[in-house]
Amino acid sequence: MRRTITNLTLMALVLGTALALPHSAVAKVEKPLAVIDTQRIAEEYEAARDAQEQYQKFLQELQKEVDQREKELTGMAEEIESQKLVLGEDALATKMQQFEKKQAEYFQFRDGLDQKAENEYKTRISPILDQIRTIVERIGKEKGYGLIVDAAAVSVLYLDPEYDLTNDVLAALARGDE
Repeated sequence: MRRTITNLTLMALVLGTALALPHSAVAKVEKPLAVIDTQRIAEEYEAARDAQEQYQKFLQELQKEVDQREKELTGMAEEIESQKLVLGEDALATKMQQFEKKQAEYFQFRDGLDQKAENEYKTRISPILDQIRTIVERIGKEKGYGLIVDAAAVSVLYLDPEYDLTNDVLAALARGDE
């Protein structure tokens, strides 16, 4: 949702700026526009696919740990409920303390999940995005583009293939360029 809002804001800014300029100013812009498709790069560039797969595996492992901890808590709660009439007051209080401690650990673990996921994303995905950004910037400068837009981040209704630099970026990634 946030990405869509950001994309719409970016598109509105670009279009609004272009529309706000006097016609003569728009006509003087001689640098061409270009597009890349980061979604296609993510699908076709092996290192990006591998990084995404590893990131998804990491998230699945986190989910397994969440499920296991929840199962343990549920088991403890059921055990306390089934034994509360049989246990003495001190034994019940001890079990309740153990449950509350385990529950606090669970909530602390849950609070750190977003940070763990973000760190893993930065470790696995961010270097590839940085590499793509560097290549796009280099190609933009070399070929004299004034603006390069990510087609995956903006709703593109029509794109002349002549302005699509995705193949150039994929070729540079395959060569190991930066």
